[in-house]
Amino acid sequence: MLLATGCGTAAGHTPPPSAPTDLTATDLAFLDLVIPQNESALAVLTLTANRPGSALRPMAAQVEDRYRAELAQVRELLARTGRQESDQHDGHDMPGMITAAELTAVGFAEGTAFDQQLKALLRTQFEEARTVARAELSSGTSKPVLELGARVDSTRAEFLALLGDAPRSP
Repeated sequence: MLLATGCGTAAGHTPPPSAPTDLTATDLAFLDLVIPQNESALAVLTLTANRPGSALRPMAAQVEDRYRAELAQVRELLARTGRQESDQHDGHDMPGMITAAELTAVGFAEGTAFDQQLKALLRTQFEEARTVARAELSSGTSKPVLELGARVDSTRAEFLALLGDAPRSP
């Protein structure tokens, strides 16, 4: 006997998206790096909210919104696979991650020095995020993670342009 359950595609009900269960080590490594990269960038981006004279405030607000959306997407992908968020890079001084010392230094900067330091930190972060995204694009397999990688690569190119920097070719 077949019993109908409350799940399905009945009117008003959408089935949950399928979980990307085909994550490879590359896919997971990419997701594990996006989180601390974005979190470290968000820490420095939020400093601009208290800097009324910063020429980078409008750009920082736009970047901050996109980074928060990416973090939500990464966490959703991990949750759908039943995987926990990794903190394996916590405290690491890795390319593309803004360190606590860098955050403190830019926090004390004022005026144009603040904008210059922020711009340098963000440039490095954007470039390294593109490097990590390209590694996912060349070796990853999960469609949703590859799509995220493509978005990260293209948005960081946009962000570099907002900084006034032409993105480097791959």
